Amino acid sequence: MKRLEEDLFIWPDAAAVPTLTVEQLHWLLDGVDLTVVHKHPERFYARVA
Repeated sequence: MKRLEEDLFIWPDAAAVPTLTVEQLHWLLDGVDLTVVHKHPERFYARVA
């Protein structure tokens, strides 16, 4: 728990504020560490068979 000692909170500028998807928000609320979650790389194939 933090307390306010200098009469203001340090707030990042708009460029440093992260945006979350709904899925990431649910993960965060479930206690999943988002820094270790990585998506699989997207792959593109020239042909199917």
